[in-house]
Amino acid sequence: MWESVKLAGKTCHIMRSGEGGPVFLWPFYPHEGGELERLEAALQKALSGETAAGYTVAAWQVEDWNRDLSPWEAPAAMGDGCFAGGAPAMLAWLTGEFLPELKMRNPGDAGCYPMGYSLAGLFALWSLYEADCFAGAVCCSGSLWLDGWDRYAAEHRIKSPADVYLSLGGREEKTRNPRMARVGDRTRSQEKLLREDPQVRSCILEWNPGGHFADSAQRLAKGIRWVCRER
Repeated sequence: MWESVKLAGKTCHIMRSGEGGPVFLWPFYPHEGGELERLEAALQKALSGETAAGYTVAAWQVEDWNRDLSPWEAPAAMGDGCFAGGAPAMLAWLTGEFLPELKMRNPGDAGCYPMGYSLAGLFALWSLYEADCFAGAVCCSGSLWLDGWDRYAAEHRIKSPADVYLSLGGREEKTRNPRMARVGDRTRSQEKLLREDPQVRSCILEWNPGGHFADSAQRLAKGIRWVCRER
């Protein structure tokens, strides 16, 4: 069950399973509503019958998806929209305000893992390159097609020892949109870079059936399961 609390000026939704374990930091945007409930159901199914370590999911709603989670200004995938490059401000809030308050409520938890889907997945991965306080990340169907991401990832290294989970839908690169079509090659290259990074303890790229908008909760739940097993 989710518990809603006020942390660092935002309403945060916390779900705990067992004691201790990793903490998953999840910025979400309720595109269709019910995202919290869908993740909870997916986790119950993914971890059914397993004796898994405890874990915590701490989720908060993102106010402006394209602004708050994009690391720099860039064209959006479709239409006339654009990414505004507000991720540095979001990361500063996350590390400087949110995490200290969360840790006061949850002493003894082991390692924090940003996680997310789509642009939030990119934000989770990018956070490992920018901050040294995370133990890894869960990046599901991450927007690695973002202009400039390939160059950024090639020129940077993960800041601290990390376990990284990547996943992608098999049909995501099979699109007529030339910008989004490069997500498959970008994600494969990302896995290679991570495996070569001395700070990365373990890394996996898992392929799922379907396109970008299929089974987001199930894909996130699989990432949480993998991290809990790795630890």
